[in-house]
Amino acid sequence: MRENRSVTITYPLTEDLWRRFYEAHYAADPALKTRYFWGALCIVIGALGFGGLYESRIVAGLLLLTGFYAVLSRQIFLVKSVAAARRHPFFGKEITVTLSDEGVAVRSGASGYMQAWQNFAGWRRTKPGYILYLDRNAFFFIPKSACSPEDEKRIDLFMHRLEERGRT
Repeated sequence: MRENRSVTITYPLTEDLWRRFYEAHYAADPALKTRYFWGALCIVIGALGFGGLYESRIVAGLLLLTGFYAVLSRQIFLVKSVAAARRHPFFGKEITVTLSDEGVAVRSGASGYMQAWQNFAGWRRTKPGYILYLDRNAFFFIPKSACSPEDEKRIDLFMHRLEERGRT
């Protein structure tokens, strides 16, 4: 008889949960960290232009605008992403997630879908929980707050098997 290795977790898909996972996702993005650095540099150079280091106020203003956009990108992306999440069919509803040998199944009421493990490009364990990536910016998440210690152990096994497939 084969051991049942599936894990089933139920949790509400709230705006706060989406926000915490998007924050974790964007915090780990090296491109946003680089963008922040260059944005801060643009702000300094732009401010120096308004301080009289060079004559063109237009260039100084454009540098400031570019710099502020770059520095605030993470917050802008977060707001846009959470707004897009509100359109998810399960937003605000309680969902049941089952991880099995076949993949990840998500249900809410009579609706649901399934993602096979080969569709996942990788995973990351973050402070709010597990992020399973379908591609660089599309992901699925499981909050630690909804997991028992035994659930976390079983989820870790699934994530390590995903790594072994060479997908992370």
